[in-house]
Amino acid sequence: MKKVLLSVLCLALLLAVMAAGVLGVNAYTAPIVAENERLAEEARLAAEKEKLGDSVLLFDREKPEESTLEVTAETVQKVYADESKQVYTLSLATFQGYTKELPIELTLIVDYEGRIVSLSVDSTGETKELSEDFLPSFEGQDSTLAEVQLVAGVTFSSSAIKNAVNDGFNTLIDNGLFAAAEKGEDQLLNELLPLVFPGLVNKAGAVQGEELAASGSAAGGFKALNGSGCAWFVDNGQKLLAVCTPLGGVSLYDPAGENVTESADAALIEELRSLTAENLDDNSAAQLKALTRVLPEGAEPVAVEIPGLANCVTGAWTVETEEGTLYAFAANPYGYANEVMQVYYVLDETGAISAFRVSELILHSEYFSGYTLDEAAYKENFVGMTADSFTAEDTLITGATMSSDAMETATRDVFEAFGLLTGNRG
Repeated sequence: MKKVLLSVLCLALLLAVMAAGVLGVNAYTAPIVAENERLAEEARLAAEKEKLGDSVLLFDREKPEESTLEVTAETVQKVYADESKQVYTLSLATFQGYTKELPIELTLIVDYEGRIVSLSVDSTGETKELSEDFLPSFEGQDSTLAEVQLVAGVTFSSSAIKNAVNDGFNTLIDNGLFAAAEKGEDQLLNELLPLVFPGLVNKAGAVQGEELAASGSAAGGFKALNGSGCAWFVDNGQKLLAVCTPLGGVSLYDPAGENVTESADAALIEELRSLTAENLDDNSAAQLKALTRVLPEGAEPVAVEIPGLANCVTGAWTVETEEGTLYAFAANPYGYANEVMQVYYVLDETGAISAFRVSELILHSEYFSGYTLDEAAYKENFVGMTADSFTAEDTLITGATMSSDAMETATRDVFEAFGLLTGNRG
């Protein structure tokens, strides 16, 4: 017993000595740590001052009462003007990158004539690296950002940076500090592409297509990787953008964004239909085979066209049953790494989902361990869903952002297809 007590006393004494030692070390190192932090902050401020020179603060999001500019973009944090260097320096921050958790913080320097002097990333929580030539591609650009291309494989981050820079330009332009640069017709048509043909682009707005060579009236174009159609840049005396889909759609737009299909030459439209048929793969047989698993036994689907549709829906059918008409759709959204997912829906006459099937919800699941998914329950959740009741939360898969986004896109697109086909817009 005495030995046990002695051991306990020795242990207590040892712990007391160790604690005193830790306290002593902390008492010794704390001032050093504090001094190092102070010096680091001074160095940061000195570097910022050197970069800004004799700049005058025009806008500070944290001090709006001291600001002389009106700024609506949340990405713009500070704006400085330097008369001696004739430049504006903007601090930008965006959460629209790949992770959406930590901001991408940027410093944008623009000269008084509206051209970018430099763009640098100050901090980022992104897990994917940008290419070495992406940031330098901004240098010398005006507000059109005509020569800046999104980076394949890092489209969310590069798109977030480009959008933040665009916000910076718009802030300077809207406050009358310089005029907006005029965009050429080719750039206007390129920027129009994701707006009128969402089936061709991923959620970040980057084109997911195979380039097509010039042919006849078409000066080139893209074939959507998900089979949702082809986009053609027409140059036959007038520059136009044509969107052609496997569901019978041919729509033409001028550089101002106006739909000019009705006034277009019939021969041009037929030429574009023919070009699209030559380049677009016919996947209807494989889609029908997959649909048999979710349609009533003995059902005979009839293919239908939806001319005004240009999203990720690649096939549409009606099915007559004793209970009424069913509407079947195949949708091909872009999932993880922009790979194409295959999703099938059957809707009843009211627009409610009566059956649902997806070939694979989590692409490359062997690489993921953080997602949680009861697949049977997830699929069952779609039954009875309508355009009015659907929300983005219904497609959420924790830890699998890309799959969640893809399912949200596919579901919204199918409801849009049903509305166009039946006239029931919800």
